[in-house]
Amino acid sequence: MKELKYDVLIVGGGFAGASTAFHLAGKGLKVLLIDSKPWNRIGDKPCGDAVSKAHFDRLGMPYPQGEELENKISGIKLYSPDMKTVWTVNGEGFELNAPLYNQKILRIAESKGVEIWDQTTAMKPIFEDGYVKGAVLYNRRTNEEVTIYSKILVDATGYSRSVRSKLPPELPIAEDLDEKDADIAYREVLLTKDDIEDHDYLRIFVTQKASPGGYWWYFPKGKNKVNVGLGIQGGMGYPSVHLFYQKYLDSYAPDVDKSKLLVKGGALVPTRRPLYTMVWNGIIAVGDSAYTVNPVHGGGKGSAMISGYCAAKTILNAFEKGEFSVQGLWDMNICYINEYGAKQASLDIFRRFLQKLSDDDINYGMNKKVLKEEDLLEASEKGDLHLSVAEKAMRIIAGLGRPSLLMKLKTVAEYMKNIKQLYLSYPRSPSGLQPWKSQVDSLITEFNMNISK
Repeated sequence: MKELKYDVLIVGGGFAGASTAFHLAGKGLKVLLIDSKPWNRIGDKPCGDAVSKAHFDRLGMPYPQGEELENKISGIKLYSPDMKTVWTVNGEGFELNAPLYNQKILRIAESKGVEIWDQTTAMKPIFEDGYVKGAVLYNRRTNEEVTIYSKILVDATGYSRSVRSKLPPELPIAEDLDEKDADIAYREVLLTKDDIEDHDYLRIFVTQKASPGGYWWYFPKGKNKVNVGLGIQGGMGYPSVHLFYQKYLDSYAPDVDKSKLLVKGGALVPTRRPLYTMVWNGIIAVGDSAYTVNPVHGGGKGSAMISGYCAAKTILNAFEKGEFSVQGLWDMNICYINEYGAKQASLDIFRRFLQKLSDDDINYGMNKKVLKEEDLLEASEKGDLHLSVAEKAMRIIAGLGRPSLLMKLKTVAEYMKNIKQLYLSYPRSPSGLQPWKSQVDSLITEFNMNISK
C-alpha cells in the first residue's frame, strides 16, 4: 500500500473543511484535503443555503458573486403557527448556490498549494500511542488504498462524523449525538408559478403541528425560485419528515410549481451546543462533525466557516510550537467558544424551551409580544435574552392571561445567561474538562426539569 506524509489531512470539503483549507493555504504547510464526492458536487448538502453577511466580513472570506449568489437577503419574517402574527428581523445575508461557492473557496486554496483529491474516502483513522496520526484512504479515481500520515487530521465529515466515530469511545472527542439533539431535515428547490413577494426576505414558520420540534422554511433563491423544507426533532417517534412535507407543502409554499422540481434531499442536522472538546491528540473536529450548527434555526454554514477559521489558526500555532497533543490544540476550543460556541450553548437552552411550547402558547406569545423582534434579534446575534425592568412590567400586564408563560420566559433568560457564562469560563487546559462538563450537564438537566413543570 502506498504511504504518503502531509502536515495536515482535511477529511471533508464542505464549508468547514473548505474554510480550514482556505485559511491554511499559502502558509507553508503541506495540506491534503479529500472529499468523497466528485468535484462538481462538493458542498452539495440539503440545507437552507443562507449565510449572514457578517460571517464573511469577520472571516475575511470573499462574498459570493455571479452564479454563486442566488439572492441577497434583507432579513427574516417569522410567522406564528396561526400565521396571524409576523415578526420581521432585519439583517443582511446571502442565499447561496452552495456547491459553486464552496468549490470557489477550494479552488482558491488549491491555487495556493493545498492538494485536493475528490472521490476519496477515509476508511479508518490511524490511531497509535493515543494519537491520531493520519488515515487510510480509498481513492476511487485511482482505485487504490493510500495510507496518509499527518501531524493533524481535521474531521470535516459532517453529521456522519466518519473519522471521530471510529476512535476509541472513551476519548472525549468521540462523543456521540443524542437523537433528540438533532433535526431530521428535508428540502426541495422548486420554481414558483409567479414572482415571489418580498423575495429578499427569508420566511420561517414555527409550528409544532406541521414540524414538531423544528420549523418550516421558505427561502427565496431569486424572484421565482425557492428552497422550501422543514426539520423535525429526532428521537421522538414522529412520523417521517416526508409525510409532513407532502401534507403541509401547500400551506407554506402554495406558489410552487411541483412539476418544476430542481433539487431534493434530506439530512440529519445537530441542533445543540458544540462538542465538549473539538480536539484531541492529533485531531480537530469542525462543522457538523463538531456540532457547530445554530440550535434554534439549524443554520450551519456560517458557524462551519468560523470553526474552519479557528482550526486553521490553531494548526498554525501548533506547527510554530511543534506541539500536536490535545494541549497544543486546545486553543481551538477557546477560539470557537469565544467566536460562536458560547452563544450557541445559550441558544441550545432557548431551543429546548421552544420545543416545549404548544402552538397555542407560541400564537399567544407572539401576538401579545411577550417576546419582541428586538429580543429575538439579540438572542440570535448574542445568545442573550435581556428583559428590562420597565419592559418586563409592561409585558406582565399584557400577558396576564398567561402568567406561566412569562415565568418560563424569565427562567429561560436566567439559564441562557448562566450557560453562556459557564462556556465563557471554558477550562484553559484538558485537565479541567471533566469537572466543567459535569457542570454543563447538571445545568441542562436542571433546566429541563424546571421547564417541564
